[in-house]
Amino acid sequence: MASEFSEAYRRRHELAEEWRQAGRKIFGYFCNYTPEEIIYAAGIIPVRIRGSAENVEFADAHLPTFCCSYVRTALDQGLRGNYSYLEGAVFPKTCDMTRCLPSVWKRNVRLPYHRFLPMPGIISDHAIDFLTQELGLFKESLEEYTGRDIDAEALNGAIRVYNENRALMQDVYNLAKSDRPPLSGSDVFAIELSGLVLPKGEHSAMLRRLLNEPPSARSASGGIRLMVAGNTFENMEAMEAIEECGGSVVIDDLDMGTRYYGIHVDEGADPLRALATGYLRRVPCPCKHPTEPRLGNLLRLAKEFRVKGVILMNQKYCDTHLYDRGWIESTLQQAGYPVLLVEHSDIGWVGGKFKTMVRAFIEMLE
Repeated sequence: MASEFSEAYRRRHELAEEWRQAGRKIFGYFCNYTPEEIIYAAGIIPVRIRGSAENVEFADAHLPTFCCSYVRTALDQGLRGNYSYLEGAVFPKTCDMTRCLPSVWKRNVRLPYHRFLPMPGIISDHAIDFLTQELGLFKESLEEYTGRDIDAEALNGAIRVYNENRALMQDVYNLAKSDRPPLSGSDVFAIELSGLVLPKGEHSAMLRRLLNEPPSARSASGGIRLMVAGNTFENMEAMEAIEECGGSVVIDDLDMGTRYYGIHVDEGADPLRALATGYLRRVPCPCKHPTEPRLGNLLRLAKEFRVKGVILMNQKYCDTHLYDRGWIESTLQQAGYPVLLVEHSDIGWVGGKFKTMVRAFIEMLE
């Protein structure tokens, strides 16, 4: 069953083209600070624009090479035409790279709809007030584009769909609290990635089937219990390499992992304000301040999932994550969790070097 998720992610462009041909509208978005519920409520399928482990062909003519590999390869995928099924793209304001990308994308990957979404950098009540107004403007722009009203009922329905999906993912994560988790870290990683590119109702149906499987139908995984933390990466080989070296990733703190699926939106409040609150009061990424809640969440996850060590995987040139790295490393070590620092790039992945580092780290933990 877990292989269905990795297959869906592998075929994401093909599946999206089938949805487009069936008359569905599809929007791409960057970063997990995009309030997908509003796009969903407009009758549009939101899909995360992902990068690639392939070499860059076209993007380096538009971006400097000291941009992170995610932004470079994502733009490259757009320039190659791999996202030709999109009708629109949404860019929330997060790091410097994604702040500058919209103008480059709009000029070179021409789509009917583009939206830059101001996202406050400081988490506060005033920021929630500001974001509520911005989400209202975002909703109005979608209403104008689609020609349909997005009322409170539609927004609340979308919030319920997304909350259900997040709750099911929490059930998947909790499976790893057992001594021998029934799913490997690479299995869970594939489940996470597929949820970024599938309609949430379809992904939730797949999760329910997975969770209803008898435990004997799942292959238990063993090894040294580890957490992987960092931003985003495309390479499934990283998780598989950790397992080959004797590790078992039982939980993560990743941009496309628990930080994405850990958002919760209040279903009983004004929907736009509830979305603004849920997206700003969540466990923050390093581009938001204060960042102490993320560190507290890291320590909580490490304790709950009984990890023996933490692998911090940061994209090369990702200044926000690199800025926090020393502080997070020292705090985790003081709490008794050894840390392996890995600076990586999806472009030119060096699996042998990574395995050597991970194998030595695991031998130290044994």
